[in-house]
Amino acid sequence: MSTATIRDRCWLWGMKVNALQETANYDSLCLPPSTMTVENAIQRTGITNVIIAGHLPISRESLQAMPSATRIICKWSLHQPASDLQVPAVEACRERLMAAKELAAADRRIEGFLVDDFSTGSLDAGIGPAHLARFQFANALHPPQLPLLASVYTLSLGRAELPPTLPFFAQYVVPLWHAARIDDVPADLERLAALSGGKPVLFTLYLFDFGDQKPIPRELMQRHLEMAERLLAQERIAGLVMLGTCMMDLDWEANHCFYDWLSRVGERAI
Repeated sequence: MSTATIRDRCWLWGMKVNALQETANYDSLCLPPSTMTVENAIQRTGITNVIIAGHLPISRESLQAMPSATRIICKWSLHQPASDLQVPAVEACRERLMAAKELAAADRRIEGFLVDDFSTGSLDAGIGPAHLARFQFANALHPPQLPLLASVYTLSLGRAELPPTLPFFAQYVVPLWHAARIDDVPADLERLAALSGGKPVLFTLYLFDFGDQKPIPRELMQRHLEMAERLLAQERIAGLVMLGTCMMDLDWEANHCFYDWLSRVGERAI
């Protein structure tokens, strides 16, 4: 088996061009416009692992638009907003799972299906073990069966509804919503490991501090990346996700820091 590098363990959160910039929820952040496609981001970073997210449909066209991707995870959510509430959207998510499975039958690059914002929106919507059991049953009935992942935010680890749902997932995507809380991550990962039986984690870093709604300065971004590097080397995480491609060509300190870090350590064996 060939030795993996840090770059091999990195993932791109693939997004439609200007996905966030064109979303009303982010108008107040005044994010600059971008021209970065997912394929552009792959070429810029050399990272070929992609999560199809950010207003990209689960479709053949999306796959064709990223020919250099080698590993792909599709994503959808088990909930949707309704006024000021989150409500279950299990059937819509099931339809997207079936679409991903149909694509996976022809495109071997697809290796999983992510239930996004699970520990926040889905739990708020009342999604629980009974919903997940039916969802997994549908997954098993229609080949190819795709491993399910769930987004579990570090800020959600204390929710009482979370532990009974964790057995239904093979892996977790763990985003750090508040950039300043980077030093809490090792303890947060230990807590999740204790709850889940040590299942693998894709640790997710943002290129903008959405939790506190401000840019991430270079020094703080460097701390994020150094933490991720240590966690990868210690095999405490299976990969690092950078979110997301519709911000990766902006003139931000966080981007410059990320590209410098990747150039310096990307080919380091782990």
